[in-house]
Amino acid sequence: MRFVYHAPESSSDHRYKYHWEILKTALDLTTKKFGPYSFAPSEVFNENQQLAEMKNRSPKLTVMIRETNKVYESELTSVKIPIDKNLIGYRVFLIEKKTQKELNNVNSLKQLLTFSIGQGTGWGDISILKNAGFNVLTEDKYNDLFKSLSGGKFKIFPRGVVEVLEEYRQFKGKYTNLMIEKNLLLYYPLPTYFWFHNSPDGLLMARRVEEGLRFMIKTGAYRKIFDKHYSKVIRELDLKDRTMIEISNPDLPNSVPFDRKELWYDSAE
Repeated sequence: MRFVYHAPESSSDHRYKYHWEILKTALDLTTKKFGPYSFAPSEVFNENQQLAEMKNRSPKLTVMIRETNKVYESELTSVKIPIDKNLIGYRVFLIEKKTQKELNNVNSLKQLLTFSIGQGTGWGDISILKNAGFNVLTEDKYNDLFKSLSGGKFKIFPRGVVEVLEEYRQFKGKYTNLMIEKNLLLYYPLPTYFWFHNSPDGLLMARRVEEGLRFMIKTGAYRKIFDKHYSKVIRELDLKDRTMIEISNPDLPNSVPFDRKELWYDSAE
């Protein structure tokens, strides 16, 4: 089986280290049953290009990490286990330092909606944020989002708890006016899956990965990797004491396994 995964979009893009470790572990654990595999990066694709390659069943990309929605579920094959326990759905903000004073008195969605938001072109969050009433501005290139935030093009850049600390450390030297907002936590359900081609090969790859993930969850291997990557992050960002503002995700399909509590992170933990 050839697992061709999407390469980082820049040398500063470390968003998926955890996800690929989870996937490789699942593949290693299923080698006896399913046989050997190859695991290699693709050429660089942005998220719209990744989606196009997957829909076209291109050999240039055979596995993708992406949030679920009704459209993707009809066009691709997914493993319906949130890779990071939906921790990506908990968002803290990268902001300019001067914006913190404006945000100190924010404790409701109505107040937060007065701040413009930055996102990457093709990101699945855009429709969720627009549905909630946010003014969303986009950039084609990942690195340009940090440049535009620093330059004042938009006020806040919501980042997943799993991303924000490493991104801040990567970019704070170049953009010294940026900081991580101190008080707020935006939440929306954003279960992120491994996706495969809608083909016999894609179905078999998805079956293999699902069996590996279920075994990891059962044995505790899944939680061990999660804690290795994120337990310190969760403590450092002090999620429990932030004011949480929740919005809905109208794009979710009915197949999302909300009933399986072991698959979901709870900020009250």
